[in-house]
Amino acid sequence: MTHYSVTFLSLGPGDPELLTLKAVKTLREADVIMVPGTTGNDEQLKSRATAIIDEWCDKNRLRVFELPMLKDRQAVSIVYDTLCDECVKRYDEGQRVVVAVEGDVSIYASIHYVMDRLQSQGIPSVQLAGIPSFIAAAAEAGLSLVSQHERLVVLPGDADTATLRQLLATGNVVVIMKLSQCQQAVKSLLRQDTHITCHYFENIGMPNAFHTTHSEEIMARQMPYFSLCILSASPIQNK
Repeated sequence: MTHYSVTFLSLGPGDPELLTLKAVKTLREADVIMVPGTTGNDEQLKSRATAIIDEWCDKNRLRVFELPMLKDRQAVSIVYDTLCDECVKRYDEGQRVVVAVEGDVSIYASIHYVMDRLQSQGIPSVQLAGIPSFIAAAAEAGLSLVSQHERLVVLPGDADTATLRQLLATGNVVVIMKLSQCQQAVKSLLRQDTHITCHYFENIGMPNAFHTTHSEEIMARQMPYFSLCILSASPIQNK
């Protein structure tokens, strides 16, 4: 029996047209595609990932696993343990298994827990690169993200005001992902340091995408999970 590596496929920020050609080919050839979903306030299981790949795979090959949006890593680990067991079972059956990951597999993706577990069991896996959300955001806003000797620093949502101020003062352009977790620190920075340029984004690549540089609008937003910002101590140049 032929065995195929389990593929961890990066879906990019949300626009189906930003999938790579290799991603589309992999989706079409897959026997089963595992996609993450979350339960909303209406208690219905919804999956952004399903909407991204809908054109390239029929629903009978999709398996949605509920991924709780919680800081309780134990609850998330239980979900990933179940997902890993399912991948092992289907790998043993000779199926082409794809695990779809929103964003890029290599950037703050907890799905690496599953990859590590598969590796410990001797099951091969591969990663397919995607377009990170902050790259798509810069493109949508027409920004030159970094140039010449500028440095780009990408942070998760645990940033604090003092750290941001220090990074910006030393010539870095700062991207903050998972922005909802540190929105108060960012708002505090913008109130105190009015010279800082902030490009704020929500739902990049989706029909309800939002972008602003106006501090008043940023202060008024309740930043959702799928939000990020790009900060600079000097204006970021448009292309």
